[in-house]
Amino acid sequence: MNIEKSLIMLGIIPTRKFEFNETNYIAKAVAEKLADNIHELGDSYNELYMRIYNCNMSYAQIAPKFGNVVYFYPNNTLYFDEKFDIVKIDEKVIQECVHYLQNFRKFDGSEQRIGVCNFAEFKIYCLGLNEAVTQYIASKAIGEKPHRKNNESISIYTINDKYYPYLTSLVIQLLFFVGEKNLIKSAIDGTVDFENDLYNTFEGNTNKILSNFDAILDENNEEKRSEEKIIQLYMETQKMMCMTYFDKIYIRIDTLKEIEEYTHKLNEYGKIVGRMLENNELNDEINEYTNKMESKLNKKYIDLYAKQSKHSLIVVYQNKLLNFFRRIANWIGNRA
Repeated sequence: MNIEKSLIMLGIIPTRKFEFNETNYIAKAVAEKLADNIHELGDSYNELYMRIYNCNMSYAQIAPKFGNVVYFYPNNTLYFDEKFDIVKIDEKVIQECVHYLQNFRKFDGSEQRIGVCNFAEFKIYCLGLNEAVTQYIASKAIGEKPHRKNNESISIYTINDKYYPYLTSLVIQLLFFVGEKNLIKSAIDGTVDFENDLYNTFEGNTNKILSNFDAILDENNEEKRSEEKIIQLYMETQKMMCMTYFDKIYIRIDTLKEIEEYTHKLNEYGKIVGRMLENNELNDEINEYTNKMESKLNKKYIDLYAKQSKHSLIVVYQNKLLNFFRRIANWIGNRA
């Protein structure tokens, strides 16, 4: 099927290509927002500008499901709704530009990746995570900050109320555990660094966590989506991330400083975790786990402190005894 027929089937009918000044405006505005608000891209304005400027851009009649703009991978083109005022750069524009940036470097045949996605022969892996990450980046780029969002059923800590709020909430939790160091490079340049961070952190549960991201994305895009199913998947995913992380850390930490650090981290996690507004077993499971883990960390701290204190007392006693015998030896030597 050719490009034109594919576009028509999707509900995209191109009308005219962008003029130089229109393309230039989009490239400058998006590059500025990314460089100004994403720390890791602070020195990348010129590169971002040139890469976005080289993107094909056109006006089109676009089906409402795509919003104001959509990036079409097969012909590497950004299509803007012909009624959209491009001066009003919003997060959807930035998100689609990020999708373009992810596809900027063509596949070489040896490794097929776009952002944090892997393309196998019959399946795309990590599509849910990639959508969540690009939305997270776009929201940061327009200056959004993580915050609490409540609906009738649940309170979540997210960076976006409109687009993929549950997925971006889970991304915030992922970054809390893994760190943001490699996220941007992997999301835009398609490196494996962030994926490696995930597997090193969540080990055997990583694939299940990523599969849940995909399931949430799929359900979110259903015409008659089930909010209840999304919430169930969301709560299951955050529980899995939390338990996997702290169980692993608990085994490895062996100093008082580390125990203090991760006890503090466990308490900080409570500020970003999603919670059902009414008491139910989903809340009880994670509450019970975090309470037990805090008790285990406290006990480990007390036991280690007692062990070190006992060792210190033995050392002090041995030193005092040694000094006593030295004084006796000196006294005998002086009398001789």
